[in-house]
Amino acid sequence: MHIGHIDEFAGPLAFPTNLADQYTFLGKLANTLGSVVRNVEMFPGIDRHAKNKPEEHRITGRFVPNPKRFGECKYTIFGTSLAFTRMLALHTDIMITHAIITHILRGRSAQAVLVLAALLAMPATAFAVQIVVESEVPRDPDLVLADEPLVRIGMLDGPPEYLFGNVTGAIRLEDGSVVVADEQSYEVRMYDASGKHVWTSGQLGEGPGEYRGLRLLRGCPGAAITVYDWYLDRITELDPGGKVADTRSLGMIGVSPYGSPACTAEGGLVFAPWPDYESAWEGLNVTEGESYRWRMSLNWLRKDSAVTLRSGIPGTDRTFYGRGGDGPRTWGRDMVFAVAPAGVWYGSADDYELELIDWTGRVARMVRWSGPDLRVTREHVGKYRDARLARYNTSEERRHFERERWPDIRDRLPERFPAYAALLPLLDGSVWITTYGWQALQRALHLLDADGVWSRRLVIPAGSSLLDAGLDWVLLLQHDELGVPTVAVYRLIKSGTSSSSSTR
Repeated sequence: MHIGHIDEFAGPLAFPTNLADQYTFLGKLANTLGSVVRNVEMFPGIDRHAKNKPEEHRITGRFVPNPKRFGECKYTIFGTSLAFTRMLALHTDIMITHAIITHILRGRSAQAVLVLAALLAMPATAFAVQIVVESEVPRDPDLVLADEPLVRIGMLDGPPEYLFGNVTGAIRLEDGSVVVADEQSYEVRMYDASGKHVWTSGQLGEGPGEYRGLRLLRGCPGAAITVYDWYLDRITELDPGGKVADTRSLGMIGVSPYGSPACTAEGGLVFAPWPDYESAWEGLNVTEGESYRWRMSLNWLRKDSAVTLRSGIPGTDRTFYGRGGDGPRTWGRDMVFAVAPAGVWYGSADDYELELIDWTGRVARMVRWSGPDLRVTREHVGKYRDARLARYNTSEERRHFERERWPDIRDRLPERFPAYAALLPLLDGSVWITTYGWQALQRALHLLDADGVWSRRLVIPAGSSLLDAGLDWVLLLQHDELGVPTVAVYRLIKSGTSSSSSTR
């Protein structure tokens, strides 16, 4: 987004020390802001994707403070760059949104000057534009899976290299081959594009090429395959033949991710550290049976040093069990994130909303879109009760459960489901979002483009999970009616287009 050039404020500026000069300066800035804002209002290309549907895809701008940058810096007002040696100021929990702009648009330059002058009395922080993107419906037609997968790997009975127990990750390489991590056997296996087994690497243990926990990381430069051992906090890089090329202990440098980290393009890692219990419980007065949320942070590890990009993020929903400790809440929310070229997308699953923080930790973009209803209904609660009852073999056990345990379990259930469960980024900067969909007959995946506009929707069958994806394919974990796990690669086609007419 670029709105012209401002000659009057081109180049570095020093904020005047003389009061009269300050008012002159602020008056010029107010007039400049007025012209910029009016240009934004009239600029026909401000929302490239709205065109005939301006209310469905809105891209707007607002000022937000950047507490990480002080002194001389460069910032942007609706696409126009300005440089100051002393910046206008705001406390970190306040945003300039309508106060100044409303005055300017209504021709009240004097009031705008007074607002700006008041802000100057506060601690100096830097500002930058935060883009807000809102989508009511997908911009482009829905996608559907091809009728048959390009390849499916896994079977009920057969050679052991084709039997899966607990698939915790899979990736598809550029040549179409598929790498699968099975945490039941602690093995990493490669299959060619036709599904033929190529090699197996790994076993249970703590030595090189051995694992106690098994995840695959995507998009890691410098290695054909990158394995993360969540139990040992260790990264293992495998060469194309499955041999160990390098190992790196994260624990040795004091890094212990909660969940899996994500690779960055230059070889770093983004991760959410385990919260220490003092900070997790800070300010909380939780009694037995009550729920609370961890406070999480996002850190960026470069070589052997980590910086915090964002802290205080609402994280995992937990239930306190008294002396028995605590555990994840049923239907609880969690913080999820995905690395993009411009920074890190993250969200807390409270609603259909994500934020993009750049590599300085500044919130650069906020996106909101529509999705399935999140309300927990009586039908959901009934299905959950029936699923719990099915665990018992006798009618006496089931009656005991309903009488003694079910009332407490029912009362602890949340009123809303999480909005989403996972994010999966693509090379072009877009990101797939897996909606929560507890026991739904189908699960919806939403694709946001690199700008945060909701561009596509894909519905996958119940019992399917997204493992990897490209621009025109997805790799899914699926279970048949007997619960047998398989991994399958499907082409994506536009809704209403026959599979035979689409290209790979």
